[in-house]
Amino acid sequence: MTTLAPTRSDVVLRRMEAYAPERSVTVEEIAAGLGLNRYQTRLFRRIRGLDRLRIDPDLGLFDLVCPPAQALLSTVEERDRIRYLIFAHTAQDLTPTTLVAADTLRERLGLTNAEAFAVTQHACASGLLAVEIAGELLRADGDPAALALVLTGEQPFTRAIQVLWNTSIIGEASSACLIGLGGAGTRVLSYASRTVGEFFDGYQLAGEALHRFGSTYHTHLAEVIREALDDAALDLDDITMVIPHNVNVSSWITICATLGLDRDRVFLDNVGEYSHCSCADPFLNLATLAGRGALVAGGRYLVTAVGLGATYSAMVVEC
Repeated sequence: MTTLAPTRSDVVLRRMEAYAPERSVTVEEIAAGLGLNRYQTRLFRRIRGLDRLRIDPDLGLFDLVCPPAQALLSTVEERDRIRYLIFAHTAQDLTPTTLVAADTLRERLGLTNAEAFAVTQHACASGLLAVEIAGELLRADGDPAALALVLTGEQPFTRAIQVLWNTSIIGEASSACLIGLGGAGTRVLSYASRTVGEFFDGYQLAGEALHRFGSTYHTHLAEVIREALDDAALDLDDITMVIPHNVNVSSWITICATLGLDRDRVFLDNVGEYSHCSCADPFLNLATLAGRGALVAGGRYLVTAVGLGATYSAMVVEC
């Protein structure tokens, strides 16, 4: 299934914040607890390009998710303008059934007038889906001053979720993104998404299905990237930099070869620093570049994400 929408340059990422726990561990330090042997550990470091992860077992879910939102909200004078709080996460169940995570975040952040809900259907690509949903809701709202707050952040609570075969290891990070219609900020030019249903088993993929997922991964993502570029009426040469999900380095080497893209045009610094942090990756990478002063005014950036299940997504933004 492919979803393409018309150019949506009215949707603007007004402000973005990201957060990661201070506690940092190496791949080797975490390997034993995850049951990884020395060959798997070497694979993650030497081939996949992983080095360190941020993991804090003493940090609660909401203590992870709230800091970037609190930092962002400290700059918002009229919080009542925030009509929607969208919590994007990968794992469907993050809390006991008696606790609704989105509602708890709304209460903790003092956004009592916001409608709060979660988005998980696209797994690790749900963050980009949440931005798309926020834009549609704001258009339908009828108030040009209305805002939406998109949050990401979660903790891998089982080994099955934390270790993705021999592909990546999940770390912890969170982000907050304030979205409005028009105004200053990073404009969304296009969004494309494709769900390949034959891989619906997600974490439980095995055997031939797992092999097909791995062998077609770069092809499906490259196709969605081209769709997003076409929708924005741009070519790959028009893109200042690709802002990827941090699954690993080796996958991006293959994707670059498929697209004919120079590896130096893909921001991969955070793969070694944070590893893959579920839905937070694209926002963490954008925030890192912004913090370095490396986002070029007028630059166009291609943001990507892939979620098990399997959904491939790409978004073109302009700073």
